[in-house]
Amino acid sequence: MQQALGGERLVLRKPLKPLGDQKRHLLVTPRINALLDGRVLPGLFPDVEAERLVGRFSAGYLVTVSRRITKKKPDVEQIVGANEVWAMCLRKPRPGWRLLGRWHDKNVFVALRPWEKHDLAGKYPQACQEVIADWEGLLPGEQPHTGTEVSDYLSGVYRDDDEP
Repeated sequence: MQQALGGERLVLRKPLKPLGDQKRHLLVTPRINALLDGRVLPGLFPDVEAERLVGRFSAGYLVTVSRRITKKKPDVEQIVGANEVWAMCLRKPRPGWRLLGRWHDKNVFVALRPWEKHDLAGKYPQACQEVIADWEGLLPGEQPHTGTEVSDYLSGVYRDDDEP
């Protein structure tokens, strides 16, 4: 991981307005960093709601999580059938965005590909393969973090949307 960070292929994304001490870490590609800063799509980003999610995630505050297909609109969801590919779900700006990536370690999410929600429809298998290929390119030989429970991925405050 240090090699990818040191080579500036990944950037530690800190919230524009931190909500507390950093408990979780969001690593992003320079492309995603530029998108969230508003250098790629000015007028859409930076977005207050997107930054609020980044802030809550980073501070260890409440995020909702799902490991299966659900209509509950979680903040972070595992892509069913993909090899440890997850999405951070930015619900705004409309129509919503997905930052696809993988967990490097507990509390360390690596976002590798941004997708507008509508553009991603029907393309999840292709998008997941791109994320896996990006991971291999950035972190050759490193396996993504895995787990059987949400608590294996996150500490801090979270709600498992899969629980009744």
